[in-house]
Amino acid sequence: MLEKVLGYTDAVLDDLGQDIAGAAAELTAFVDMFRLSEDLRAVFLGGVASVPVRRSIVAELLEGKVRAQVVDLLSFAVQGGSDADYEADVAGVAAAAVAKRDGMVRLEEGPLGRTAAAARLDGYATAVLARTDRRGLGEVEDELFRFMRIIGGNDELLGALTTSEVPVALREGVVHDLLSRRASTESERMAVYAARVGRPRDYLVLLEGLLERVASEADRRVADVRSAVELTPSQRDRLAAAISRYTGYQVEVKVTLEPDLLGGFVAYVGDTVLDTSIRQRLRQAHEVFLAPPAERAK
Repeated sequence: MLEKVLGYTDAVLDDLGQDIAGAAAELTAFVDMFRLSEDLRAVFLGGVASVPVRRSIVAELLEGKVRAQVVDLLSFAVQGGSDADYEADVAGVAAAAVAKRDGMVRLEEGPLGRTAAAARLDGYATAVLARTDRRGLGEVEDELFRFMRIIGGNDELLGALTTSEVPVALREGVVHDLLSRRASTESERMAVYAARVGRPRDYLVLLEGLLERVASEADRRVADVRSAVELTPSQRDRLAAAISRYTGYQVEVKVTLEPDLLGGFVAYVGDTVLDTSIRQRLRQAHEVFLAPPAERAK
């Protein structure tokens, strides 16, 4: 079962509450029907139908006959991978629903590697953010950004959330306690899930990816700017425009004060780093001063 589909499934099943028994039965019935229908298998597994066509078939077959969440799950599995993945994915979705209905805990082989954890978290975020409007996305983005800064600025907290010596249940509890009354349900759910599925040492990396994921929902990317001084709204706007021109992305500027920069700023946009700080200029000047005369003359 694809990690992205599994993450999406986890989020949807968490939302079902008392409806989980009915959803499990509907998903199991669809899997049985799929296995017995040569026509469905030909369309879904034969590579003859595009993703939109297969999604429309799921909708025509099931809308109004099963729960909306079941349609969502089976439709998402269509776009989750190749044609050949679909049968395994829908069977996995049904099995996950049955396990949740029966109160069974899915056994993991251990924390996922960074790539797998990011894919599962992306699927989870897709479901959690599906009905979040643009304003809500902005709030979630701000909450996750502040949460990352809190973790990064507290050595004790950083150690607790990024070490394998602390059991995963305790790490989830710490995240829940920090966010349950200070952030939206969406932010809390995603931050807790990141602690659950990934390796502790990857937690901040997963949160960074999650922040980018939220920004992409609104067609924006986050520019993590470290500035020596506080910026006015007009300065933020000009800086965002300049970074957008340089990177080719529309960006949302998030500013953290770092007086040690002495002046200027350092901006991080994904893997791109823009360093215009006075500290960097002094470092470059120092390197030039210490270089052999022949190299300085170049």
